Amino acid sequence: MADKVPSKTKEVDDKGKVQILQLAVLSAIVLLLAVCIIILSVFLSRDKMEICDTGYTVLPRDYEHPSVFDGLTPGEYEAVKTYMFTKTNLSLVLASEGTPKNAYIFMIDLLLPPKDKVIEHLDNGMKQPERKALVVLFRGDLSTGLVEEYEVGPLSYPNYHRKVNPHPIPFNFRPMDDPEYGRLFEIITKACETLYPLLIESYGLAYHNCTSSKNCMQFYDVAPRGINDEERRSWFWGFRDVEGLYLHPLGLEIQIDHVHRTFSDWKILQIVYNGQKRASPELLIEDYKKGNIKKLKIPTPTPEQNLYSTYKRRGESEMKVPLQGPKLIEPDGHRYKIHGLHVTYMHWEFNINTKASTGVQLFDIKFQKERIAYELSFQEACVFYSGYGPAQGITNYYDVSWFIGAYINELVVGVDCPDTATFLDVDFFLKSENPFRIKKGICVFEEHASVPLRRHYASDFHGSYFFYGGLGDYRLVVRSIANVWNYDYIFDYIFHLNGAIEVQVYSTGYVQSAFPLDDELRYGSKMASFMMANIHQHLFHYKVDLDINGRSNMYSTLDISTETFKSPWYSNFNKTQFKFELNKKSTEEEANYKTANEARYDIFYNDQVENEFKNKRAYRILNHGRSPYLLSKSSETNAARWAKFPLAVSKYKDNEISSTSIYANNGPRNPVVDFEKFISDNETLKNEDLVAWVTLGVLHIPHTEDIPSTTTAGSQVRFFILPFNYFPECPSMSSPNAVHITPKGENGINLNTFGTSHKSNCVQKQNGPASYDGRLYDAN
Repeated sequence: MADKVPSKTKEVDDKGKVQILQLAVLSAIVLLLAVCIIILSVFLSRDKMEICDTGYTVLPRDYEHPSVFDGLTPGEYEAVKTYMFTKTNLSLVLASEGTPKNAYIFMIDLLLPPKDKVIEHLDNGMKQPERKALVVLFRGDLSTGLVEEYEVGPLSYPNYHRKVNPHPIPFNFRPMDDPEYGRLFEIITKACETLYPLLIESYGLAYHNCTSSKNCMQFYDVAPRGINDEERRSWFWGFRDVEGLYLHPLGLEIQIDHVHRTFSDWKILQIVYNGQKRASPELLIEDYKKGNIKKLKIPTPTPEQNLYSTYKRRGESEMKVPLQGPKLIEPDGHRYKIHGLHVTYMHWEFNINTKASTGVQLFDIKFQKERIAYELSFQEACVFYSGYGPAQGITNYYDVSWFIGAYINELVVGVDCPDTATFLDVDFFLKSENPFRIKKGICVFEEHASVPLRRHYASDFHGSYFFYGGLGDYRLVVRSIANVWNYDYIFDYIFHLNGAIEVQVYSTGYVQSAFPLDDELRYGSKMASFMMANIHQHLFHYKVDLDINGRSNMYSTLDISTETFKSPWYSNFNKTQFKFELNKKSTEEEANYKTANEARYDIFYNDQVENEFKNKRAYRILNHGRSPYLLSKSSETNAARWAKFPLAVSKYKDNEISSTSIYANNGPRNPVVDFEKFISDNETLKNEDLVAWVTLGVLHIPHTEDIPSTTTAGSQVRFFILPFNYFPECPSMSSPNAVHITPKGENGINLNTFGTSHKSNCVQKQNGPASYDGRLYDAN
């Protein structure tokens, strides 16, 4: 019996251990359930958490009462179109029915009144000038075809039209449109039917009867359209129809003569395959079949391969689990107001307009109720290429001729603009029979630039400090993004708290690729087996109509040089140092052709207005985007003569509206608008209404990191409009977002945020990319 007692005791001990284990497991399960409940409650409560306040008011546009700067309303577009069709004797047809032998409306846009009348309305309370439209007609019905521009008004009830182009615009200069492209692609389709065996064997592709995107090709054109302005001979080159097709050239290029106004007279002039030229598709396929031509074999990418041109993510990720990046938050909502197209932010206010040709324009820009600029607007973007092949070798783009303004596209929330942005729709009447609407084409948002606008830490040099003072660089951004075939351009107007305006352009999107012929490689780098990209230059032009303390302004430079100075305080000591002197520019010739010194300040001011220290209250233009212009002797760039001048200054004239025209790309050698004529007449600049013209640029030698596309980092160019003795001190001193800190005791601080809370108890309402649509809509 005694031998069995330990066995029973062991049984009791084992049973206790099991109970303890069961209790531990049960406790763990309860704890896990509690954690899950907490996590679930957090997620479920997210939608119940307080959403940040909307802040200041954002009111939609009043289409019934447009301001003097507002773009045309859908009703105004319709009224102008109806008038042109019913009250004129122009025998117009619908754009969809247009041919080079017809007359039809190509574009309708706002035509601003003369500046004098607008200023009288804005400053003196005079009645708003009647709104008017500019109508561009293609007059193929005339014996000698022409492009004509008409003023039509008043928009409330159109009852007159008059021609406004001062000189005849050659029909050959007209921009391309859908009827013309339609016929050209018919010719290409027929050519590809003839070349079908070559296309299948060389590329595994077809054009005229492809069945899916996996075996299709596309053709796109380049400009200018010939080697003189009398020609209209366009080169089209072929690409594999995949995502990022711009990086898949096929080495097949077709030139078509379409100068005649009869479709049946249009014809293929030459066709180039793998660097070998033939006069027609028939001759090319004949030599191809006979083996008299060097053949190509470009393999078709398989689904298993990572297509180098796609935007789909690839490569080893930096994070095992994807995490969201930082986002903007507005704890108290918007700190800007938008009433229609009028924006106010802190001490700033301005009006937004958008043109189909040039995009976003800003008018009547004021700071502290004083007008700084009447107009700040983008004028032109050019891309000038080098190359050997027939298409690449002729390519120079003037993007206003491709309507960069109307090719702004819907902005993606959380990527193109922050979730906090306000989005504005844009309407255009271009190459169509009715106005169309681009939703979310412009965004407006405030951001912190993640850098102080100003700050100072005053060290006592004994391990502590006297004070710290700082202010974040809060700023308002007006942004649009335009896509012109391969390239995407991000246009920003930025308003800082110190009275400064920053204008910035980013280039992104795809590089224009070329087929890597041996002679092509002199101009670029090979970036894939059958693809290279060539050196090119981006150029951007802006109009800055400054009105500093009124319209009577002067332009001067503070020319910086050096001197060797014999010190009066030391014997035998000479110091070389800087000095500057004021150089007033009396004429346009002095301002633009005799200002070679780049070490200078460019200032604009009213000669009669000084601050308390007898300094002229001025603004200056600082160009951080200078780029050497190396093509000034090329006739192909005559329409970009403005590129000679990083900064040009002219006397204001109502008829010098823009530095370029929509006809530049098809008539670059004898441009309809020759900018140099704005300044070559040598008008006086003393106490006149002055306009500054700013050129930005960047040279680009493509490289493998441009695959799949160019990044914005390093591709941006910008200029500033900065106060210079205009204010008694930095105007940002009035900002309640300033921070002032002094030490208190051994470890404490005296913190002054001037009434602004730095706490946030709300979450930002966010939609992100899921709200994207990307389609055009009828503006009516």
